[in-house]
Amino acid sequence: MYVLGIDAGTEAVKAGIFDQEGHLVASGARAYPTYFPHPGWAEQDPRDWWDGLVGAVQDCLAASPVSADAITGISADATTCTLMPIKANGDPLRRALLWMDVRATEQAARIFKSGHPALCYSLAGVSAEWMPAKALWLKENEPDVFAEAAYLVEYADWLAFRLTGRMALNINTITQRWYYHRPGGGWPSSFYEQIGLGGVEAKFPKDVLRLGEIAGPLSRPAAEQLGLPAGIPVAMGGGDAFVGLLGLGVVEPGDLGVVMGSSNVLSGLTANEVHFPGVFGSFPDAVIPGLNLIEGGQVSTGSILNWFKRNFAQDLVEQVARTGGAVYRLLDDEAAQIPPGSEGLIVLDYFQGNRTPHTDSLARGVILGLSLQASRAHVFRAMMEGIAYGMKDILDTFIRHQCAISRVIACGGATQSKLFMQIYADVVGQPIYITRVPEASLLGSAVLAAVGAGLYPTLADASQHMVEVVGEYRPDPERHQAYQFFVQKYQETYQQLRGVMHSISQSEHRNVRNKP
Repeated sequence: MYVLGIDAGTEAVKAGIFDQEGHLVASGARAYPTYFPHPGWAEQDPRDWWDGLVGAVQDCLAASPVSADAITGISADATTCTLMPIKANGDPLRRALLWMDVRATEQAARIFKSGHPALCYSLAGVSAEWMPAKALWLKENEPDVFAEAAYLVEYADWLAFRLTGRMALNINTITQRWYYHRPGGGWPSSFYEQIGLGGVEAKFPKDVLRLGEIAGPLSRPAAEQLGLPAGIPVAMGGGDAFVGLLGLGVVEPGDLGVVMGSSNVLSGLTANEVHFPGVFGSFPDAVIPGLNLIEGGQVSTGSILNWFKRNFAQDLVEQVARTGGAVYRLLDDEAAQIPPGSEGLIVLDYFQGNRTPHTDSLARGVILGLSLQASRAHVFRAMMEGIAYGMKDILDTFIRHQCAISRVIACGGATQSKLFMQIYADVVGQPIYITRVPEASLLGSAVLAAVGAGLYPTLADASQHMVEVVGEYRPDPERHQAYQFFVQKYQETYQQLRGVMHSISQSEHRNVRNKP
């Protein structure tokens, strides 16, 4: 028995065929562009998504030793909150507002000032990345688009619609990005009314599906494009990082999953619903029914290193094009020669704002401590260390509020770097475990597909059978102790520069509004 998992990430969509034990049989991937019209804005074209998905699945099938007829289930995850206003037939009315888009900073600040009880999910502040802020921005700045929208949906929901023809929402993204609360009756209508979105529920699809619940059979038009048989059960997907928990084996309290991609998402499960400043959640039933999802995150992690590579390592890009190899491996080799702490260089990883613990969309990146001694290797290592300091900041917030963490399990692009993973372990002071399949979100979608296909009775059963831990990075006690000084300076830097960053960001927002 085989299943097809689809992971629609920030830079590309990936498809993978897995067997019932979670072994990857074949894969395919297609990239798509992101548009940055102004600072803090980020958009993608849904037509690029679908073209990429079709290409990735076709590439996967072409590389697969098993036939398309052997696939018994499908599911797709995607970035969140990536918001789309669409027509009744599913056609987009504009480019989607990508998860990292923080143009709605002003709306987020106003929403937070409402003080509504629904804000228990985000006690440190409302994120401009989330649906209410983005929807309010659309209503205020593009009223014609907002009025014409028959539906507001997320990326994962739109993919489920394109695969099956059924318009529905998944409980994962609407609970952790739209303030949906199933135990409290669902939609917080009084909250929407108070913040200026009264009646917005009319633009939401009526059906709300659990992760892994059948959205419908694969439609004939989609099947013909993908090269698959029509009628395969399509299980509802959700947010990529949270579906990734299933691909990491995080299905009970105590384990923390870290999905390391363009951003870092740190999330786990609690038995009870808890709320405290500095984290998001907890979100009831958002992944495993009966458990609560709790979340921390960093907006910019892998995207910072990618930015650095594009702008400051073109010589290595050209070298690799001539001789082979990997640019990041060459940068790692350079950075490995620099001692821990990068000789006094500290980087704040807030290039696109801070998600937690500050929930500050106006924060921006900082490179502190530059001297004429500093080389490219110093800056690259300091960027990796700054990202690790941000993760340590979030873990400390969890622990201060009695959210015990027994294991940290990681996946994503950063796990390909031994240097980066050792920096993470040394900074946080805990072992970091690595699973057999590094693409945990892709495997998580396969877990959902396996449950939808009836191969396993529950998400926990499927995850436990399909995920295997195969390695770990253990912290060095001396390096961990040395890093604590720099973690403290990292934290102090934000507090001391917060006002300056806000002034600059607010000035840029005014400039954008005044442009013709």
